Amino acid sequence: MLYAWIDGEKRAPLAKGERTTCRDCGGLLSAVMPVENVPHWRHKAGDCDPWSEPEGPWHLGWKELFDLSCREIGLVDGVTGERHRADVLYGAGTSKATVLELQHSSISEEERTSRETFYKQEHRMFWLVHIHSENSFLGFNFGISMDFTKRPVELDGKTFSVMRWMGRSVQFIEKWKRANAHVFFDFGGHILYLASGTVAQRLGGPFQRGEFALCKLTRDEFIRAVHWAD
Repeated sequence: MLYAWIDGEKRAPLAKGERTTCRDCGGLLSAVMPVENVPHWRHKAGDCDPWSEPEGPWHLGWKELFDLSCREIGLVDGVTGERHRADVLYGAGTSKATVLELQHSSISEEERTSRETFYKQEHRMFWLVHIHSENSFLGFNFGISMDFTKRPVELDGKTFSVMRWMGRSVQFIEKWKRANAHVFFDFGGHILYLASGTVAQRLGGPFQRGEFALCKLTRDEFIRAVHWAD
């Protein structure tokens, strides 16, 4: 986790040897000051959020675009006691409360579904999936699949483009097409919204296996969407 409360302030660690207590579980936290990664807090007895994963500059950069009060918010299922920490929770306590999950590493369909089930109990939910290496197998296939010229469709003032996945690993795009939350990709500095099942229907779908539709957004448009999710 990148932030914790220490001496009445929510912040990242400043120096090796700092200690504090996790407000979610009461466990002991210690400062980690890596040479090649961002400073963070580590649970002595293991993170109380089993969905936690190593975080780096990409996570930090996105979290810092939101107010500190919205970052890393602990949530508990009142019935089961299940506990998880949302990367960003905007508008807590309102009808437009929105969880933003920042996904840098690969994730199984089962875990994706579990997170959506948990976070969507009382919130809207957005995924931001990082396609973080254009030289990787996934990044290459994602890049060659991008074609915004063949089948553009206007919908609600936005231009969607229907395209087809190229190469192998079509399971990647099919997995995210099945998501029950809004899915966005961060690829090469561009934010791309993946048409959900409902939107796909309005674009002439349902789409065949390997077909999908994307809409380009600026970073500011994406942040506004999180702030005022529909």
